[in-house]
Formats: sequence, C-alpha cells, structure tokens
Amino acid sequence: MKTITRHDRRMLRLMNDPRHRRLHATRARRRGLVAAHITLTAAALAVLVPVTAPSADAGPRWGALAALLLLTAAWCFVTGALNLATHGLLELRARVLDERQHAERGRAFVLAHRTSLALHLAALLWLLLAFGGEEAISVRTLAGTVLVLLVAHWLLPLWAAALSALDEPADEPADEPAERSAGEG
Repeated sequence: MKTITRHDRRMLRLMNDPRHRRLHATRARRRGLVAAHITLTAAALAVLVPVTAPSADAGPRWGALAALLLLTAAWCFVTGALNLATHGLLELRARVLDERQHAERGRAFVLAHRTSLALHLAALLWLLLAFGGEEAISVRTLAGTVLVLLVAHWLLPLWAAALSALDEPADEPADEPAERSAGEG
C-alpha cells in the first residue's frame, strides 16, 4: 500500500510548479543549465581542493572560502533548476512517481551508469599513460582523480535526466479566434 505523506504532496507541488517553467522549457535551456552546473561543479572542485589541501602557508584562505561560498550558492540555484526541469524525477520518493516516471528514472540511471563507467575507464587509462612508467602516483593526484569521479558519479543521474527530459508542451492557444469565425459566418 502506497501512503503519500504531506511531505510527498508538498514536494510534488514544488517540483511541478509552473511559475519557473521558462527556466527549463526547451532542450536548449536544459542543456545550458547542465553546462552551467558542470562548470560550477568543476569550479567548486578547483577551489575546494587547494583550500582543503595542506600547504606550507597555513594562513587563512578567506578569498578561496568566499569564492567557494559564492560558487556553492550559484550551484544550489542551478541544481534546483535542474530538479525542476526533471519534475523531481530523482528527488521525489518512488511511491509518488507514476509508471512513466519510474521508466524515465531507470533510463536516467542506466545512462548515468554507462557514462560513469566510461569516465572511470578514461581516468584509469589516463593514470596508466601518465604515471604507468617507473614513477609513483602521488596521493594528491590519486585523491583528486577519485574525488572528481565520485562527484561525477553522484551528479551524472541528474545531468542525464535533465538532458533526456522532453520539452514542455506549449501553452494552449486561446479558442477565441475560432469561436469568432464560427459566430461570424
């Protein structure tokens, strides 16, 4: 028995709110959102890794922390727009989704899984080609590679779902012109 809670109903209303439809109504806009999300994710990782890495200069890194805060705020906004574009496909509980949405969720996970596998193989090949000789791989290089792969593994389902979402149907044109022409004749 499926019990839909108040939280489920609220999230369903939020994810299907028509007020923000213009952000993600077309494929081009969704592609732009995914590109912006990938860029913000890469920028946040580029700022985050040096901030958390130990260095000789142990002084405060306020500039990097401020940049990370701004990037995180923008990243959260774009993540919300992507969740709206998928109508909460990955955020809503399974009991709220219908059969079509379950199938779309499954397709998004399959596409993300295959893409993640390709990224893992590419990273392995890169590590073998770049460091496969007599050199040892530094812990920093290995940790950075694993961090990027983990973040990609986490976000690929959202990107795949947003890229494979269908365009919103156009608003129904008003029936007034048809009624006028029928009434005039």
